[in-house]
Amino acid sequence: MQPLPDAQTLALAKQALAAAEVEKKPRQKDGTFRTADVMLEIEMGLGQGWPEAERGPGGDSLPGTPPGPPDGLRQDSLELISRYLREAVGEAQPPTKKLFPGLLGGPGRPGGSGDAVMEKALETLRRVGDGVMQKHELAFQGMLRKLKIQKEEDLQSVCEVAAYMFSDGVTNWGRVVTLISFGAFVAKHLKSINQEKCISSLAGIITDALVSSKREWLMSQGGWEGFVDFFRVEDLEGSIRNVLMAFAGVAGLGASLAYMIR
Repeated sequence: MQPLPDAQTLALAKQALAAAEVEKKPRQKDGTFRTADVMLEIEMGLGQGWPEAERGPGGDSLPGTPPGPPDGLRQDSLELISRYLREAVGEAQPPTKKLFPGLLGGPGRPGGSGDAVMEKALETLRRVGDGVMQKHELAFQGMLRKLKIQKEEDLQSVCEVAAYMFSDGVTNWGRVVTLISFGAFVAKHLKSINQEKCISSLAGIITDALVSSKREWLMSQGGWEGFVDFFRVEDLEGSIRNVLMAFAGVAGLGASLAYMIR
C-alpha cells in the first residue's frame, strides 16, 4: 500500500486543480472571465466573508511605502486620486498649472510622471470615472450600504473591497478606475455626513491599495501615461463589466445588474 500524501502535497494538488479549472473558462478580449462565470464564483464565495487584506508590519493597514528615496509613482498616484476625490465632493479646483506642483520625474522622484502627463491623467479620470459613477450608481449604493461607513476607522473596509476586487488574480485599468470611482462615491457620502476631514485618509488608503499590491503591474503598463493611452483607444464598458458584477454580487444586486449590462 502506498503511503498517504502529506497535507502540503494535498494542498498543492488542490491549487493545481483549481488553476486548471480557471484556465478552462472562456475569457473576454481583455483577458477577464465572462460575466456569468465571475458572478457565479463571487456568489459562491460570499458566504465565506471578505478576503483578508494584506497587512503591514503594524497589522492594521496595508503595507506602506518602504523607506528609501521619494516614491514618484506613489506620490503621483496620491496627488491624482486626492484631487479626483476632492473634485467629486465639489471642492474648488486650483489653477491648472498648480495642480501637480513639482511632480516632474527626476532623480529625486524615481518613477514619477511629468506634469503634462498627470494633467491628462486627471482629465481622463474625470471623463471615465464620472461615467462609471453615473452609469453604475445602483451597484455603488449597494456596496456603500454593506460597508456602513460612518467614521474614519470604517474606511479600512475599502482595503477589503480592493482585495476582493483583485482576488481572482486579474488586473486591468477597468478595475483600477472602478476602485477609484468607488472611492469618489464614498467621498460624496463622507461629505453628506459631515466627515470631509476623512477624504485625505480615503485617498491614501486607495493609493496604498493600488501602489503596494499592484506596483509591478502599474509600471509594466506605463504608469499613468499608460492609463491615458488605454482609455484613449479602449472600450470602457468591456473593461469594467467584470468588476462591476463583483460589486453587484457583494451588494446582493447580481441579477438586476446582470440584466442591465449584459
